[in-house]
Amino acid sequence: MSASKDFPVFDCDSHVVEPPAVWDEYVPARERAWVKSQFCFHTDTDLLMINGRAVPAARERSNAAEVGWARWSKPEVGKYTPGTQEWQARFGRLLGCRDPAARLKDMDALGTDQVMLFPTWFVRLALLRDPRAGTILARAYNDWLYDYCAADRNRLFPCAILPLQTVDGSIEELRRVAKLGFKAAAVRPCFWNGRYPTLPEFDPLWREFEGLGVVLAMHTFPSREALTPEWGERMDAARGSGQGLLFTDEAVVYSPGQFVSNITFAMDPTIDSSEALGFMMEAMVWVTTVLMTGWLDKFPRLKAAVLESNASWLPLVLGKSKNFLDLFAFQRGNRPVRDPYDSFRERCFIGFESDEVMVYRLWDLFADVAIWSSDYPHHDAEDAWEALDLMAKYQVPEPARRDMLGNNARKLYGIEPLMKVKERIAEYAPAILPW
Repeated sequence: MSASKDFPVFDCDSHVVEPPAVWDEYVPARERAWVKSQFCFHTDTDLLMINGRAVPAARERSNAAEVGWARWSKPEVGKYTPGTQEWQARFGRLLGCRDPAARLKDMDALGTDQVMLFPTWFVRLALLRDPRAGTILARAYNDWLYDYCAADRNRLFPCAILPLQTVDGSIEELRRVAKLGFKAAAVRPCFWNGRYPTLPEFDPLWREFEGLGVVLAMHTFPSREALTPEWGERMDAARGSGQGLLFTDEAVVYSPGQFVSNITFAMDPTIDSSEALGFMMEAMVWVTTVLMTGWLDKFPRLKAAVLESNASWLPLVLGKSKNFLDLFAFQRGNRPVRDPYDSFRERCFIGFESDEVMVYRLWDLFADVAIWSSDYPHHDAEDAWEALDLMAKYQVPEPARRDMLGNNARKLYGIEPLMKVKERIAEYAPAILPW
């Protein structure tokens, strides 16, 4: 394992896990009870409140969001059921999810100098219907995260969330957080109240991103929601726990990745495929859509990051997009659309994780567009030391290592480098969140 490094590493996609304080302190008191009925969930409870209904949430999946430490191997983590006493005794939940002081110490051990912070539960705001509730919750979360980052604003950088239930509300919140210094805002490439983000009604929002110079962070998370009530019952019966659905038992379809999740969760034995394939499917749909339709050309100054979806699939999507743009030119009246390779490389970056050997083998295709992600504190988290070792093994040139592990992300976000970590901490145990 690498023992030292001589350049700063930027973690482009790491997470907080929202504490009760977001709802109990940052939502205005006069709105609190109602807002909690519309969307409220954190890992201290077993219930999700969504759109006025209480829905059982999978404790197993919830706790996995706070257990990711890179030195706990995946086979070791996978042997234990999250939330059980055995699991609690072996792992517990990382305090750094919620406490910035603990987070900074964990970053030192992970080999991370700077980080862009993303939500966990608030990525699910796409389930919320009420625009006013979405606006209040987005502001509360952004204010909490801004305060979290006050522990060290040279190392901790907040990525905002927006209430896409309302375009006007999203624009207002984007302007507000941009004044606070936020460099990026996260959007899920999925349906929000039946509307996909590339539809024309969202165009004023993307123009606001352009004007403010804020990065559009397309961050995936395909949940399991029933395609129909019958399918939901089937998933529930196969799982046998009474908690077959992750977030709602309403018949909704809003994420490309959820199809794979639903199919495998209705089988015996059940297995969670949403992370193995669903994340990639959600991102692949967005990338293919914006490249083949020329959507990116509408917003020539917009910068975008594709996150939480791995990166190894990107060459395939770029190649397929190019081939079929040429084959179906007649469908667009031979209107010119930029070459997908050029368009992506000029406008977009893609997050990769430490174990993606394909990225290192094809380093020349990724050197100028890849940005490294730890996915801390989720159960599949990895550290910078693993990435450094694999880059050395597959002979990634030193300049490419520096770009992929830091320079590209800082270029994207417009952040000055800071070198904090030089040596690997040999013995370290992360602080655990008290129960």
